[in-house]
Amino acid sequence: MSFNTTDPYGTVGSLPSISGGIPTQPDFAPAILFCVLYGLLLPACIWRTHTYRRPLRLMWTFIRLTLFAIMRIATFGLRASEAHSASLPNNPVPNLGAFIAEQVLLGIGFIVLADLMIELLKSHMWRTDVPPAAETRWALPEGRFSLQRIVRIMHLALITAIALGIAAAAQYSGAINNASTASQVQTLRVVSVALCLAVCGLLILVSLLLLITHPHLGVYRTLYLLAVSCILVIIPAYRLSSVTASPSLAALISTDTQVKFYILQGAMEWLVSVSLILVDARIWFFAGGETAQMMLGSSTTSPPYGNGEQLALGQKNEGTYV
Repeated sequence: MSFNTTDPYGTVGSLPSISGGIPTQPDFAPAILFCVLYGLLLPACIWRTHTYRRPLRLMWTFIRLTLFAIMRIATFGLRASEAHSASLPNNPVPNLGAFIAEQVLLGIGFIVLADLMIELLKSHMWRTDVPPAAETRWALPEGRFSLQRIVRIMHLALITAIALGIAAAAQYSGAINNASTASQVQTLRVVSVALCLAVCGLLILVSLLLLITHPHLGVYRTLYLLAVSCILVIIPAYRLSSVTASPSLAALISTDTQVKFYILQGAMEWLVSVSLILVDARIWFFAGGETAQMMLGSSTTSPPYGNGEQLALGQKNEGTYV
């Protein structure tokens, strides 16, 4: 679908809440680069997911990471195609459908990463592979029940964010020439991003509190969760600023807009994804619980409170994991 009019930006300029600007020729190289980076990451995601095949809930958690990598290959593939076909000033958006699809994928993909981080933090909080004195109150039966309720609320918030993003996407085409629909789409996307931002902020807060109050869980492990959460929160913060802004048409194709997008969303998402497959979540965060620990123990002899990799990564020092 081409737009060759006296005001070539008129149609795309009326689209609400554009993220990442309008892909143009300079976007082709970085878009291809991210396609390659996620293509290289995909086999690692599949391998890591396979190692987490027991219990099934842990495998499902990381299947979502694999799906995210596939989603981003599609996202940047669309962006590269748009950039290759774009022609300024007469035809900035050669395919409106592809442009909208890219915007939809950008709006909901990163929420998967936040959802995965919730599971890792939950597992870390109720781990029982540390000395009894180091366990948190969340590791006790009554504590687990309370924590599970909180986690469900956080998951529900992210599911709501995805639903709002999809609802906004369903109205995207109709928002082009309808100011009322455009306003509604922007509101839906703002609420969606704000929910994810709140969840990411809570992940940082809880990680920081664990670092201060429960160092026995493993300082490096908790620092890892804190660091990844701090990287993750950059994405919804950037997106909130972009979906609430009303940039000029010139700004939508500016180098500054593109650089911010590739650094503050593209690079941050990739770094979080890499971080999530670099370590064995069963060892570092007790992901999968006792079932996963039994599977680990079947392939190696486990010393008290951890297996060989646990002791290599976090040596016990007077009952404290570091």
